[in-house]
Amino acid sequence: MTETVTSEDTAELLPEFPLRFGEEESRTDGALAYARLATGDPVTRVRLPSGRPAWLVTGYQEVRAVLTDARASRQAAARSEGAQVLAVERVGTSILTLDPPDHTRLRRIVGRGFTARRSEALRPRIAEMAGELLDDLAAGPRPADINERFCMLLPVRVICELLGVPLGDRHRFEAWRDALIAPTGPDRPFDAGAHQALLAYIGELVAAKRKEPGDDLLSILAAAGQGPSDKDDALTDQEIVALGGTLLVAGFETTVAQLGLCLREILARPEGLLSVPTERTELAAEVEELVRRLPIGNFGGTLARQATEDMEVGGVLIRAGEVIVAATQAANFDPAAFPAPLDHDTARDNGSHQMAFGFGVHHCLGSPVARIEIQEALLALRTRFPEMRLAVPDEELRFVPGAASRRLERFPVTW
Repeated sequence: MTETVTSEDTAELLPEFPLRFGEEESRTDGALAYARLATGDPVTRVRLPSGRPAWLVTGYQEVRAVLTDARASRQAAARSEGAQVLAVERVGTSILTLDPPDHTRLRRIVGRGFTARRSEALRPRIAEMAGELLDDLAAGPRPADINERFCMLLPVRVICELLGVPLGDRHRFEAWRDALIAPTGPDRPFDAGAHQALLAYIGELVAAKRKEPGDDLLSILAAAGQGPSDKDDALTDQEIVALGGTLLVAGFETTVAQLGLCLREILARPEGLLSVPTERTELAAEVEELVRRLPIGNFGGTLARQATEDMEVGGVLIRAGEVIVAATQAANFDPAAFPAPLDHDTARDNGSHQMAFGFGVHHCLGSPVARIEIQEALLALRTRFPEMRLAVPDEELRFVPGAASRRLERFPVTW
């Protein structure tokens, strides 16, 4: 029987979403919180930071249904007052805020830089970068902050090289990231200044790439549609700059958080880094299970959508105009899809199953590169520092307050 609940519900009485994780969150709190969501009703009512009511979808099949339904529109949510969960949803027209066919066109063009083959070709260079960073780590003092010295630096170096962005500008765009990828709400207004500064910076880089193109993604974007037969691939300067800014900021934030969480989990094991498999297939399975079990954010894993027509999800009628948050991170703990979901089981068929990198048309473009980064980082750490261990009790680790991702402030280790 279809349940009907309208947006006239008293929003103040609804539970808040996103989840609120504290600085003192333990290693398992995130997983336990999403596991509790996944074992409840698959479609429930919540209140967003703006105070607006929304539908929270947590069941695995129900999340997949929402993320493949054209009636659940990212574009409508991005333009709707109070529907946003993260500040980045307010950046205007970008690949994150569009629906097909506009989204399809942009993704086809930028996807050329993230094909499985091109991503795999980056593996030796990513392994080389990891080795260089660990050389620097070994030459420095102990204990060392592995977060600052490795987990943050590797994804930043990779995205800079992939896009063709000067690594020396790291601190500039990290500040813009902190302003743009953050939970939104009345107490956290959108930082239009940071957004404009990022766009101006990318615009300068694109202009330079047109004069002196390189073998990087910004050069590919800058050249898109420039040839006489490239009308279908034509990008406006506004689209190029928006794409470049989105890829730069989003291209390292989630990987930084994922890598730190994975390493923290591994160092908590009795065998530590020696538990990391060295065989390629086993290593890939290990990383898939780690990213499934270690949710990186309090916002559910995907950006909000808005129903453009009445639609039914999990037996619940969602009216046109109502907001939907399909929580992929909760779906990854649905026992119907992942038996004993809190257990670490590398025999699961996670590669095409788990949704840590999203699902549907907005599935993370950079997921092949992110997977390789985490694999090569863990393998390099195991090889170079097999005896690495935490230099402080695990319960002393703290997460960056107010951040959208569960990114550790400090991560002291020794060996």
